[in-house]
Amino acid sequence: MINRFALVAAALLLASISASAQTWPSQPIRWIVPYPAGGGTDLMARTLGVYLEKSLGQPIVVENKPGASTVTGTAALTQAPPDGHTVGMLFDSLAINAAFGMQLPYDSEKDIVPVINLARVPLVLMVNSSLVPMKTLPELVAHAKANPGWFTFGSLGPGSPHEIGFAWLRTMSKMDALIVPYRGVNPALQDLIAGNIKGMFLGVAVADEFIRQGKLHAIGVSSKSRLKSAPDLPTIAEQGYPDYDFVTFYGLGAPKGTPAPIVARLNAEINKVLQMPDVRAKVEPTGAEIVGGTSEEFDAMLRNNMGKMQRIVSEAGLMPPK
Repeated sequence: MINRFALVAAALLLASISASAQTWPSQPIRWIVPYPAGGGTDLMARTLGVYLEKSLGQPIVVENKPGASTVTGTAALTQAPPDGHTVGMLFDSLAINAAFGMQLPYDSEKDIVPVINLARVPLVLMVNSSLVPMKTLPELVAHAKANPGWFTFGSLGPGSPHEIGFAWLRTMSKMDALIVPYRGVNPALQDLIAGNIKGMFLGVAVADEFIRQGKLHAIGVSSKSRLKSAPDLPTIAEQGYPDYDFVTFYGLGAPKGTPAPIVARLNAEINKVLQMPDVRAKVEPTGAEIVGGTSEEFDAMLRNNMGKMQRIVSEAGLMPPK
């Protein structure tokens, strides 16, 4: 009798999920971005939203909820009703915050349903052309070792991917370097151009203008493969550090319990949008490389990134941001 009731309950639940998926979306979709308006992540959300509104028949309302290294926005995502009407952007910070052992109001691995990997964003090690004549990473590392205190690197603050990525490289290369934290890209970039620091990680699109002016030049790219936009720029891995592969990403998630049919449809519709030439024309100049793929592939990537970030934080001896 108990088994019969259990089967009936399960059948009713499946029927309810199926019905809700067929009528979804029945209201505007809230798209949480845990960063301020105006950046590359915001551009991605708003660009995709324009096209998704047409295919889904409901408005996409982008809501910027910055704060606490994306914890504020991610918490809002995990606390939303799991009915498919709230999604949120996911970033490296999901793994970084967990790797540092931060007290979080959610479980980074259990409270979020991966929807799709939107884009990967390689970083480029940029240096001031006047102060750093070296053109290759081996030359830079050798000079830094021979001149303690000479190389200063601008990060976007403790716990930022830019700082973690460089700290890992510093550990691998055993180069002597001082990391100088900044509150955002612009003040760090201004100091790099002014010569107050000698290098920093940037998205290649941000630095293009200054490269053309001869104020900055690129030493290497953080991804395992070369950039399509800069095929002549060698990777850090090619220059003596074959295990180095550090790429940031933009992804999309939903609250735990969001019905699988809704996740599947979201994934399918976004994959279509990501292939549109107009979308690529807006996103790729920011330095982001479109990814797409299945939700299962994104889930595997997130799990792999969790382990990788824990290893990097441990190897580099990094402390949690205060």
